[in-house]
Amino acid sequence: MPDHTVIPMQDGEPTKRLTSTPPRDYLLLSLFNMLVLGNPCCLSFVALVYSVKSRDRKLLGDMDGAASYGNTSKQLNIGAVALNVLVLIISFVLIFVYVIPALRYMASHQGP
Repeated sequence: MPDHTVIPMQDGEPTKRLTSTPPRDYLLLSLFNMLVLGNPCCLSFVALVYSVKSRDRKLLGDMDGAASYGNTSKQLNIGAVALNVLVLIISFVLIFVYVIPALRYMASHQGP
């Protein structure tokens, strides 16, 4: 990955320095959340939008903006994964508490 230039403003004098670690945009995680895990409450879509904004800021050279958008994308992705896991756990609990006993009851009270 090519290096990029960051110009921090200190004491009114810009100083150039070369950095090798650009901020992360979490685009692949956002796509994974949206396409594979689903899209609960549109969190995955909003995370994808912030990921694209982060990548755009990075290409324009605004590393602080890219880091901010990337951090927001990461937090939204974590929320989407947590919500997906919670929905999965609730679904399993409901299946084992209500559906399986109901099926057993119907099977045991069925005529010959």
